[in-house]
Amino acid sequence: MIVDFVRILRAADIRVSPAETLEAAAIIDKVGIGDKTLLRVALGQGLAKTESEKAIFNECFESYFATPDEINSTTNENASESDEDESENESESSLADMKLSQMLTTGDDAALQAAMMQAAKEAGISEARLFTQQGIFTRRILEAMGLDELDERLREMRTQNGDGEGNGGGGGGSQSSGASGALETLEQSRAALFESVRDFVEAQIAMRTRNAGRLLREEALSRLRLAALDKSDMALLRDLTRKLAKKLASRHVRRRKKNLRGVLDIRRTMRRNQAHDGLLFNLAWRRVKRDKPKLIVMCDVSGSVAAVAQFFLMFLYNLGDVMPRTRSFVFSNRCGEISQMMADHDIEKAMALALREYGGGSTDYGTSFTDLYDATSDDIDRHTSVLILGDARSNFGDPGHGVLREIHNKAKRVIWLNPEARVSWNVGDSEMRRLGAYCTDVHVCNSLRQVERVVDSLLKYAG
Repeated sequence: MIVDFVRILRAADIRVSPAETLEAAAIIDKVGIGDKTLLRVALGQGLAKTESEKAIFNECFESYFATPDEINSTTNENASESDEDESENESESSLADMKLSQMLTTGDDAALQAAMMQAAKEAGISEARLFTQQGIFTRRILEAMGLDELDERLREMRTQNGDGEGNGGGGGGSQSSGASGALETLEQSRAALFESVRDFVEAQIAMRTRNAGRLLREEALSRLRLAALDKSDMALLRDLTRKLAKKLASRHVRRRKKNLRGVLDIRRTMRRNQAHDGLLFNLAWRRVKRDKPKLIVMCDVSGSVAAVAQFFLMFLYNLGDVMPRTRSFVFSNRCGEISQMMADHDIEKAMALALREYGGGSTDYGTSFTDLYDATSDDIDRHTSVLILGDARSNFGDPGHGVLREIHNKAKRVIWLNPEARVSWNVGDSEMRRLGAYCTDVHVCNSLRQVERVVDSLLKYAG
């Protein structure tokens, strides 16, 4: 049950780790599910971390743990009055042996609810993902509850009712009337059961697919070329960038904690525990000292490359707490540092200022690399990564490969991200072959998913 509930929370954009899932299972074992208020509070303490998540959690909880509505209780009460002796006999039977027709005839709402939940589990309702599956799962649940037996019982009652009406007679009239009333009541209960199961399935699918459309849209946007995006998608893409950056930051924090702890030193651990007959009470960890890395980023903000540069810098901006020491530069016909702009303003305003100051010119790699080297030569050493985002098109001017060679010789590594497809490299004024010769790594990077992959690799290197 808890695994299915956690799946619903994740579909609603609440991040739940495997460890938190195990803790939630332990909570259910401890408090049970009888007191829903207590269960909601107990689970909410560990699964919902923010105010917005708590609101979503409460909504998901009420939907998931709500019992199905009582099924046509009024007609069931009438049915039990018309057949009191049968009700008394059936009440002695165990719930597992009760047939669907008996549950409806006796008006046993608790048994009907339990049967519906069990049938939903058997039908695989947790795998429902599309509203077009509503009819399929409704039918599966009804069949698992015993719809065939109920329909057979109704056919028998119709046959008996028809025979009774054909015989006529004084006493037979009242018996026929009673049988007809029981048949009508059971048919009404069947219709009410169908409506209840259909509503239950609809609610389950809605709960499990509440963010399916948005998630599908986000996945599609993350893979589209940033230069080809429509302006109407920019707001959603900015939100998606922040979300992906937050996910990467969380992943990196866990990775860094593991690195700080180190790896288990088997020899030292065994020596420490010799007095305990080999029982490992005191663990020894082997830590590797890491020099704090530095990162220099240089982004082309001319033409269509500007869109990729904007979202790449936005990624770095949202990772400020976990990124290594970073200096950010942009260029077109000249290169300038925007680190202070990004520190003083939000990313949208910082990018607007950067484009106004350094964008709009004809790309000049020779001048821009010289400007970058003059500004950072004292800062580049064997702990520095230099990341360049650009299409390597020099407008048939100086590509600056000589200066890039000097940067490559001093830096730990040089990474080039090109938003153009590889088939366009070295065509026309592209200088990718000459510039790529002085790069440690060269990658295509023109979508948000590729930006995420590159930034993730930077964080791994940063340790």
